Amino acid sequence: MLADENGKDMPAMDVFTAAIRFMKDHLMRTVGHRMHGIVEADIRWVLTVPAIWDDAAKQFMREAAEKVLCV
Repeated sequence: MLADENGKDMPAMDVFTAAIRFMKDHLMRTVGHRMHGIVEADIRWVLTVPAIWDDAAKQFMREAAEKVLCV
């Protein structure tokens, strides 16, 4: 669980998933304005994480990305 500045708790998975979804949607809108006919299936998504993260943190990020990117 993560707490916002007002003390309201929210699952960390929801926060990370929302952040990844925002970036994906922003990229798709930007690309769509510049290149017509591009669909999500045309894109190979790569999400990097710091090398110092432990395996549990890397797995957490992988699961958050899979919820959004359907990899």
